[in-house]
Amino acid sequence: MQAARETGLWKRGVLWLLLLGPLFFASYGFANWLTAQREDVGSLVFAWESAMPLWPWSIMPYWSIDLLYGLSFLLPATRREMDRHALRLLTAQVICVACFLLWPLRFTFERPELDGFFGWMFDVLMGFDKPFNQAPSLHISLLVIIWARFAGASRGLTRLLVDLWAALIAASVLTTYQHHFIDLPTGALVGLLCLWLWPDEGPAPLASARLTTSPQRRCLALLYGLASLGCIALALRLGGAGLWLGWPGLATALVALNYAFIGPAGFQKHA
Repeated sequence: MQAARETGLWKRGVLWLLLLGPLFFASYGFANWLTAQREDVGSLVFAWESAMPLWPWSIMPYWSIDLLYGLSFLLPATRREMDRHALRLLTAQVICVACFLLWPLRFTFERPELDGFFGWMFDVLMGFDKPFNQAPSLHISLLVIIWARFAGASRGLTRLLVDLWAALIAASVLTTYQHHFIDLPTGALVGLLCLWLWPDEGPAPLASARLTTSPQRRCLALLYGLASLGCIALALRLGGAGLWLGWPGLATALVALNYAFIGPAGFQKHA
């Protein structure tokens, strides 16, 4: 059931935007500038990506996330939801920018010159969005968080339109030649992690984390931990499509963490 909307939330939303907006441009710009000074910036691109088409019109859904970012602060019904939404966005920004600084990657495709309205939109984008910061895609991380907020507030046909537009935004990071494919699943992983770290209901899972004294939970944590190591090792060994094994590897690692430290709050299940 939708919670009764608290009064005065728009002011709280504006305050969060006044904090997050400048912080985004400052941290993202700093990461771009610093990475541009380095000479050890590599790339991670699959051979099939060379067939990816450039769709100039897709710059419009790509840009639309900026509008949706601001509008998403109109949707929370309580102060808790507002703060959790803002903390998700902030956490995604911190994690992605930290990754850009620790292991930067560069986009390798050359975008042809574009004219007209779409060309102008690309020129504006290139004024601050450089090709150095790739995985995990901050664009995708924020999209996952914003999509979750809009999806939770919509039903029926509106929900379908929300899902379709979110899918279009996700595809646009490839069809505008802004990201390589590896940036998408890694960005989605960061977004999902932020949803887990700051749930709308219940306590934050890390708030009361402590090592379990239960032998059964320790045993389960060990088994899931070994499964995680096996999946990740195999993913690194195989490479290519085998990298998808990193996803169950990280999922089982989180389950192991729940059994070893976090407890039932980590699974975030309703009664």
